[in-house]
Amino acid sequence: MSEQPPPHIARLIPRLELTGTERILELGAAPGVAVAAIGPQLTGDGHLTALDRSAVGVRRIRERNRALVDAGRVSVVEQDLTTLAPEPPGRFDLIFASNVNVFWTHPRKANVDVLAALLAPGGRLRLFYGYGPGDGAGSGRDTGSLVAATLHDCAALTTVTVDDAGPTLQVSAAQKG
Repeated sequence: MSEQPPPHIARLIPRLELTGTERILELGAAPGVAVAAIGPQLTGDGHLTALDRSAVGVRRIRERNRALVDAGRVSVVEQDLTTLAPEPPGRFDLIFASNVNVFWTHPRKANVDVLAALLAPGGRLRLFYGYGPGDGAGSGRDTGSLVAATLHDCAALTTVTVDDAGPTLQVSAAQKG
């Protein structure tokens, strides 16, 4: 029997609009529950790279997703988002994160230009915040507007949108094609 993801992860998976063949980067991927939910959906050239800055987090991702790692569907990388390099460019169709706050707490450190460079033309960036109704995502701040402003500052991204209609806030952008 497979482990069920927590509700906030279960809600974001359909919003990624996966076909299964994407090359995906998850930021702040520990403890690997989204990886475990997405990995089995991957087909063909589909691949997920799970990035986390914590050695403990990386170990948890690998332990939870050993079969996917062994099968070559998932790669796990210990690295801080703020130190990513844009090479090779255009290697991801989708980059996403759940509750990674650097985009609104320290926008200059969010490395958005590098993330845009890592996206293939037309690639999508999806950032999700919140655990459910009334969770106080953003500690009372207008998290969506702050994150959208960070993404708007990147010339390589287009179509920045904020969807705050449901229990999970979604901020999206696309790489200019």
